[in-house]
Amino acid sequence: MTTLMRNRILIFILLAQIITAGELTAQGRAGQAGEFLRYGVGAKALGLGRAFTSVADDASAPYWNPAGLSALSRSGGSFMFMYLPLKEGASFNYLAGGIPLRLLFVKSTSTNPLLNVVQNFNIGVGFLWHSLGDFQFFNEGGQPATSSQKTISQSAFYFSLSYPLHHILSRVSSKDFLAWTKFLHGDLDLGLTSKFVRQDLFGEGGSATSFDLGLKYSHHSGVFNLGLTLRDLNQANISYDNSRVAGDEIPVNGSVGISLRPPFGRLRGLLLAFDYGFITPGDRKPDRMFGLEYDLSVWRSDLPFKLRLGGNSNQESITVGINFSPEALLGRDWLPSADWTYANDRSAFDATGARFSFSVDHNPFTARYWYQKAVAGQAKLDCGNLDELPERDQIVRHLYNSEQAKNPGNRAYRYEAALRLADMEFLMAVGGLRHRTKLEVMNSKNFTADFERVRAQYTNRAQKMLLEDLGKSAIDSSRYATSFGYFVQSLILSGKSAEAFAICSDSGRSWGKRLNVLRDRAGNHTAATTERIKYLQAFALYMGDFHDEARKVIADDLSDFGLAQFLMGHILFLQGNYSGVIAALEGVDLNQSRFPTDLFLPLTNDCTFGDEILFIKAASLYKVSKLNDAMDYIVEFAKIPRFFPDSDMAKFLTNGESLLTNLISHYEKGEAQQLSALLEKMIASYIKAFSNGTLQEETYTLNFR
Repeated sequence: MTTLMRNRILIFILLAQIITAGELTAQGRAGQAGEFLRYGVGAKALGLGRAFTSVADDASAPYWNPAGLSALSRSGGSFMFMYLPLKEGASFNYLAGGIPLRLLFVKSTSTNPLLNVVQNFNIGVGFLWHSLGDFQFFNEGGQPATSSQKTISQSAFYFSLSYPLHHILSRVSSKDFLAWTKFLHGDLDLGLTSKFVRQDLFGEGGSATSFDLGLKYSHHSGVFNLGLTLRDLNQANISYDNSRVAGDEIPVNGSVGISLRPPFGRLRGLLLAFDYGFITPGDRKPDRMFGLEYDLSVWRSDLPFKLRLGGNSNQESITVGINFSPEALLGRDWLPSADWTYANDRSAFDATGARFSFSVDHNPFTARYWYQKAVAGQAKLDCGNLDELPERDQIVRHLYNSEQAKNPGNRAYRYEAALRLADMEFLMAVGGLRHRTKLEVMNSKNFTADFERVRAQYTNRAQKMLLEDLGKSAIDSSRYATSFGYFVQSLILSGKSAEAFAICSDSGRSWGKRLNVLRDRAGNHTAATTERIKYLQAFALYMGDFHDEARKVIADDLSDFGLAQFLMGHILFLQGNYSGVIAALEGVDLNQSRFPTDLFLPLTNDCTFGDEILFIKAASLYKVSKLNDAMDYIVEFAKIPRFFPDSDMAKFLTNGESLLTNLISHYEKGEAQQLSALLEKMIASYIKAFSNGTLQEETYTLNFR
């Protein structure tokens, strides 16, 4: 090749740098290195007008916001391909994939803490390439030149990692001195990307390594996300093999975004996204981007389409798009998805027209997978360990993942997950009552407000997911009945006894999926569930001051149910039928006096009602005999710390006021009046505590004082 020819090629290279760096300066594009890195990938993101910083949740996340890869911890592996043909044989393409490392350990049962840390990482890789087609060279005589290098191409390889920072938010939101931090409950993720950039200009190659950083916050309500991406932080210089070709720095750029999902009715299918993009130097116009998406499956689960509209100030004036994704219809691991976007492009592409991308997600993390992990942990919770709830945060996160999983199949897993989340709220509220301060014990509204919020979880969030799973009838009837029982108890504890009685009376047919909770899927009567629901019906009547009606329910349906017989004895005591109390409680086996599974009323710390049975039996003996046979009922009182030493009533009698010691002292000294006064005060304390539905040492003691 002649020197003149070589010089002309170098001139072409310089012109190509200008072309590839930014052809349309009239649109605010200064000629800058790495301009092709900002062209945009994925028909989904482009359909939202590029407002994708807070939305990024698929294989395009390495490009838009690497922190978005953490969404794959719920949805599994994601793979994407985009092809965009341009004029004169040019093209712009993107091929990418991302997986959560958890995917490699789906069947692992290891509890190794290091392995748990590794599983929380998500990785993504992407390859972006832009070819400007073939160029024809001519020699000095105007004849086509024979040059082996006639093309210009640009490419970038992305390698990304993301890691959840949820534990940081949990610690911050638990600080009592920062009241506003309680609103921070959600997921915070950090992402990092390393980009290996390559440009080939007619055989002259240049390369650079650049780094991006991303943050993404998702509020636990699902109502809004926030995102931040900073790209090319190290201002990498594209250096060419040929020293005669000048290199250039890739400028720092980035975007910040917010996305919103209204939680109301049919609007819950709407996604609104807004981004603000910036780039150095400062005289470059910022980019304002917006997008909206509507999911038609909120109307019918068998409508697997999403419609999109977007636009921005510097690139595409307007975009429209559609997504086809049958994920909600499938319960399988492999989920196809197709996105099509039409864009009025004002960029260097000069490529007004359609963009198409195809995605496939490999998702063993189905709704069923997350749901079963959650309920396995929930099964370990009972009355005895509610104040610990050691795996609470993990169970809640599994349930959130089940709600958001892309492939629930034809079972109502999302609705069931919402019920289990409400169950957790109920259990946490019950457990929280065990650590109330004296002031909180005095103010019963403190806990009624807690249970009002629990009730709202069952009626609002669960109802939303019930609509999401419309038409899906398969459900775990046993756990559904448990949730119904928790809901009834939350009604009673929030002061809505009449409502609790009403839904118990129709066996739950006016609640949730309108099922008869007293029968299993085969239509058979379930004795254990019937006993629990009938007991709650009687307890609701008692709390509503319908004592005779409560007694009738117990006498008709619960003659062999120990907890119900305890309630019967309590009601008879209130009515002054002390002989009836003794008769009703005579046959109750104190060895079977632990609260039945999933029943917590009246609320206790010790999970037993045997101590209270001994108390009202002793009190009834006192009422019947007055002071004639004082030793008989004092002996009965003394049995409480002997048989139930760690119970609430035992602590009430032996701690602080030393009531049992004082009873014995008054008896031995023949102080009948003081003995009677002390007994009446003890009984009044017990009755007042039960009237609030709480049988706890703190309540007894505070009432006594």
